[in-house]
Amino acid sequence: MNARAPRRRWMWIGGIVAVLLGASLLVRSIADDVIERRLRPATIRLLEQRFNSRVELSRLEVGVFPVLAVRGEGLVLRHRDRDGIPPLITIPAFTIESSVWALRSRRIDRVRLDGLHVVIPARRREDMPQLPPRQPSTSEGEREPDVLIREIVAEGGMLTITSKTPGKAPREFALTHLRFEDLQFDKATAFQAAVSNPVPQGVVHTVGSFGPWNGDEPSLTPVGGSFRFDADLGTIKGIGGDLHAEGSFNGPLERIATEGRTKTSNFHLSSGGAEFPLLANYRAVVDGTSGDTLLEAVEADLGSSHISASGAVRKVDGVKGRRVTLETLSRDGRIEDFVRLATRVKTSPIVGDVTVKATLDIPPGEDEVLDRLDLAGTFSLASARFTSAAVQARIDELSRRGRGRPKDESVDDVASDMRGVFHLRDATLSLESLTFAVDGAQVRLGGTYGVRSERLDFRGQLRLRATVSQTQTGWKSLVLKVFDPLFRKDGAGTLLPITITGTSNEPKFGVDMKKAVFSR
Repeated sequence: MNARAPRRRWMWIGGIVAVLLGASLLVRSIADDVIERRLRPATIRLLEQRFNSRVELSRLEVGVFPVLAVRGEGLVLRHRDRDGIPPLITIPAFTIESSVWALRSRRIDRVRLDGLHVVIPARRREDMPQLPPRQPSTSEGEREPDVLIREIVAEGGMLTITSKTPGKAPREFALTHLRFEDLQFDKATAFQAAVSNPVPQGVVHTVGSFGPWNGDEPSLTPVGGSFRFDADLGTIKGIGGDLHAEGSFNGPLERIATEGRTKTSNFHLSSGGAEFPLLANYRAVVDGTSGDTLLEAVEADLGSSHISASGAVRKVDGVKGRRVTLETLSRDGRIEDFVRLATRVKTSPIVGDVTVKATLDIPPGEDEVLDRLDLAGTFSLASARFTSAAVQARIDELSRRGRGRPKDESVDDVASDMRGVFHLRDATLSLESLTFAVDGAQVRLGGTYGVRSERLDFRGQLRLRATVSQTQTGWKSLVLKVFDPLFRKDGAGTLLPITITGTSNEPKFGVDMKKAVFSR
């Protein structure tokens, strides 16, 4: 064997290694040159121009094995024309993956952001003097050509939106995932995001477009797309249910128009025992800088009842949470749905079609919704019947006697009509001008009903078409004829002051005979 062969082989290997090392050093040298002479200053200029910011970049270094990777640290963007506010963007560390030749042509394959924190400042008030458009300094030169980034990925970031109102705490959202595709700063860019929502607790998944970035007023940056939101309503004290919502949104951050639909299969109040499916379609405008929401139209189905509503959800100064105010209208709803939702009764004591027009006000607070809720309006209940056989029997008897046919068993299962003005506050339902009518009789009442205690306390008048004597038969009817003039008043055959006490399941009816006889 030729002794020179191994030596030759090692010489070839050594030569290849030397060439590879030289190529590596050349690539590293070219990369360093690209970074120091082009990438770093170009990056700073680009960010300064696109974000109207002062840019700080602590460190930028290159790695060439196994792929070219540029790692940066301490990237901070501060708004150029607004001192005294937090940095616009803070990125503790980031990585750029691409090729040298792609970097030279201003293309980047992938950017990963670690610890991204974006702060959207509130728009400058309209009554404040606006700064004139900033003129680029001579050191900035001409506007830097835009860069194309194929993909930007950020995990575990944070989005903070400051309030327009001085002293109000900012809104903070955890960006669990954020991804941009084919990003160019001067164009709208496709994005995907998963945002943690604190109340109700859940995650919002969005797909859409963002930008172009408004460097002078970031809150005017346009955004649009679709969303999906799953949340636990139990994180709002006083209500519960598993919420699923989806829809679309579009507009600048400070005024986002949105519409969509929600589905809660097991919606319930903590004060009640029944769970109902709640479906809603809505159209709203959201102020992303404050979280205030203007509900332009809401069409909801609660069980068998349809509800139309409009109103607002707004932050209250100095109080945690938001105030909900609504104007609501429910036509031909079912009274049993509302009773079973608001109370713990297993079976509603009354069933029938109900129309309700009301104003709802739920201020923020730690108490349950029922204790904070202020609901006032009018209602009318048509063709209602009572589910308790004993109660319905009393209603049937009232109708018989009111018609002057006390023994007519064909008068059975009589429907009732009811209407009035109500006010639900501090878990107590107050009724004014309550009118309860069956054929032959009418009751006018006022009083209160304890939603939790289910106790009744009402006072009013019973008007019968028949006279006192006509409500009886036989000798009782003959005896009572002498009393007919005492109780025949105000166009009624019989007028009696009455009371209703007890509970909704076991009401107690009483007549104030002294007042009936001696009142004028």
